[in-house]
Amino acid sequence: MPPEPASVTTPVPVVTPEPEPEPAPEPLKLLTFNVCGGLCQTGFSLNTWTSILLRQIEGADAVFLQEVCGKQFDALRARLAGSYHAEYVVTVRENRSCKRNWGDHRFGIAVFVKGPVIDRAVWALPNPRHDEPRALLCVDAVLTYRPTRLCTTHVDYKGHNREMHVNYIDAVIRGWTGPLIIGGDLNLSPGTAPIRNLYRRFHEIDPMARVTFPEQDLKIDYILLSGHFTHRTASGGGWLPWLSDHRILRGTATRADF
Repeated sequence: MPPEPASVTTPVPVVTPEPEPEPAPEPLKLLTFNVCGGLCQTGFSLNTWTSILLRQIEGADAVFLQEVCGKQFDALRARLAGSYHAEYVVTVRENRSCKRNWGDHRFGIAVFVKGPVIDRAVWALPNPRHDEPRALLCVDAVLTYRPTRLCTTHVDYKGHNREMHVNYIDAVIRGWTGPLIIGGDLNLSPGTAPIRNLYRRFHEIDPMARVTFPEQDLKIDYILLSGHFTHRTASGGGWLPWLSDHRILRGTATRADF
């Protein structure tokens, strides 16, 4: 008699769940502002000044600030703790105007960013004539689920330095291939050769080149984006002459590499 066949168990198919799709990217909200902290005498208390700035930057994903005195940075960082990561570079350690206005000699540039920060780096800009020291500050952060490099700078206004500074920054960033946003006061108009060179590789958030320094009817403040971003729009915040001699430059952009 043949042996009984072994019982056969029908295998239960294993269902592999579909990976969760990444959420559609929200437009990044960006802002750059030369706050004129060391020169403009506003008459405000530090608390009032900070409250005004917080209203201006509300909702921004990345904020680039120039001419920031040390006490101004400390106050903003404290008020934004838990919502933003803050980085500050002191370019001038003995600024008399900062001492006069806010009781602190420090003067420099800052980046505030929502999302975790991975790294930071600072480059001193060339200063062969021993003028006011300047710097390029960059942070690597995660924005809209992607690493993004965010840089700010404030180059010299003097003719023999400003072209050299922008050209140096261009050389530093030339080999970078990842998403990059630069916000700052470049002290040069769009028609100048160093800015035209940047325009060949970056998109200006405000291609209309609207005036950002009203006293001299100049466009010198920029938000520049690498080709990883699209749907760029700009919106000014008006001029607050009792706060700064620069206009706020705001804009939005969407990551294209999703």
